[in-house]
Amino acid sequence: KSFLTISFRLRFSHTFSHRSYIFSFASSPRSVRVMMTNQNGGDVHPVVASSPLTPDQHQQLLRERLRAYHDSMYCFSLNDYYSLETGASPSPSLSDLQSLESSFRRLDVTGVNACPQPLIDNCQSNQFPLNGRDRGMNGNEYSLPLNYQQEQSQRLLYPMDDCVNGFRVTATTLSRAKDRGESQRLLKVIAEGSRKTIDKIFEDLVSQVCELMIDPIGHEVLQKLFEKCTDEQITRVLDIVIQQPIQFIRICGDSHGTHAIQDLMRCLGSDEQISRLMVTLCHVALVLTKSINANHVILFCFTHFSPSQNRYLLQVIAQNCYQVAIDQFGCCMLQQCIGKSYQEIRDPLIEKIITHSMSLCVNCYGNYVVQFVLELEDFHVAAALSKYFDGNYAQLSCDKYGSHAVQRCLTSRQFNSRKIVNELISDIDSLLVNPFGNYVIQTAWVVSQVIYEHALDSFCVK
Repeated sequence: KSFLTISFRLRFSHTFSHRSYIFSFASSPRSVRVMMTNQNGGDVHPVVASSPLTPDQHQQLLRERLRAYHDSMYCFSLNDYYSLETGASPSPSLSDLQSLESSFRRLDVTGVNACPQPLIDNCQSNQFPLNGRDRGMNGNEYSLPLNYQQEQSQRLLYPMDDCVNGFRVTATTLSRAKDRGESQRLLKVIAEGSRKTIDKIFEDLVSQVCELMIDPIGHEVLQKLFEKCTDEQITRVLDIVIQQPIQFIRICGDSHGTHAIQDLMRCLGSDEQISRLMVTLCHVALVLTKSINANHVILFCFTHFSPSQNRYLLQVIAQNCYQVAIDQFGCCMLQQCIGKSYQEIRDPLIEKIITHSMSLCVNCYGNYVVQFVLELEDFHVAAALSKYFDGNYAQLSCDKYGSHAVQRCLTSRQFNSRKIVNELISDIDSLLVNPFGNYVIQTAWVVSQVIYEHALDSFCVK
């Protein structure tokens, strides 16, 4: 006896080839009548749903309605549509049915006891579009209700909040994390979102965390997400990253991945988490030290973790110190480790370098490590190196790379320069004509002048 009719326009831009149709709902205390009409006003397929309906009956009703609409108005089959678009079964997917059902629910006409709602008189029409740029049948533009505009703005900001209405957001969240513009929105949501929102984002991205770590934009999203994660979530990410050593090496060797791994390492708050990481690092440490990007991961461990946490990693690096030192990138990493790490880490590395000092001095990269140790101006280090260099200064001076080490010894205050000069003078004839030894003699001459000047000054004072 009391009927409520609500009509609205739906534009199926993707599914039904940009054709507009009108759904009309007539509700009474005993039934709900749903009809679909075309733009000419003709009914396509009325459906009367008695109440109450079980979930299975309701789902079947929606499927029959969609098929009836198609059979009357479209020139291709639903089988073709689903097979081409989604590769799914011919019948409509549950998410599509849930989306349609949620739209009905917003109109409050799905229940048998739905109360009549006042009609919205908008531009002399009771219809309002889903897209604010659409026009009504009278040619005038629609203005959306305020609550509807707010709801849509929230969806645009982060559609995940509407996942209860049937939105499938996993793929969308991943694609947005890789997009420069959308990632900024996502970063804002992560920074300002609630714990529930953070958990939703985490669940959507955790399975693709390795892919995002090497993405130029995605790794920035992960950095912000890691800061909001709980210890349990950080542990889950860590287990995924270190699960396959080859994959871990690939991430560490990437210019973006190495920063993502270090961001993850900053969030490790327990000894158990660090121990898990160290097990994998010890297996691949030698490979990582020889990569321009991955060696920063090793350096991060030595500079941020305690000596006890780095104990096994330090043993691996020290045992392979010579191989690391003669590598183009490994020699740089060793210098930074010695200069920035704790003394408990620095001393074992220096000891291994001194042991291999003669071989390192004549290597194109190893000689830089020896020179760096000499620059420490440590008396005990200089005394230990002198034991290996004494009697070999002339030999080292004739080598392209060893000559640099000898010159560094001559200018160091921790070495006995007179002793070195006297040893060079004994073989001065060959050194003067040597393409590298002559530079050592020139340095020795300058150093000798300074020595004798100081000696003369002391004599004059007396």
